[in-house]
Amino acid sequence: MSPDQLPEEGWLSLAEDLKRKGELRLALRALFLAGLAYLGEVGAVGIARFKSNREYLVELARRNRERPELSSLFGDSVRAFEESWYGNYPVSADLYEAYGNRIRKMRRLASETL
Repeated sequence: MSPDQLPEEGWLSLAEDLKRKGELRLALRALFLAGLAYLGEVGAVGIARFKSNREYLVELARRNRERPELSSLFGDSVRAFEESWYGNYPVSADLYEAYGNRIRKMRRLASETL
């Protein structure tokens, strides 16, 4: 799935639905896509199916040099997502909540920057 398939709110709604069903790994992925969709919506990155998470990180850092903490938060989000998605590490309710807090903070920083 691509982050531009749903707006940020659609991904957040999907994340909550998946959380209620106990599908925390999928819910975390939806949160990741919500954050990426938001960054695309505000023009912090350009969304494209062919881009890797690393390419998004480099683009975000390049476009937002004055806010390195935004790139740092996104980098942390990428690492946590990839550990759970590709590394198949279990996602606990605490990890999910912490991830959601990170995405909300990233959103606030992005809105202050743009």
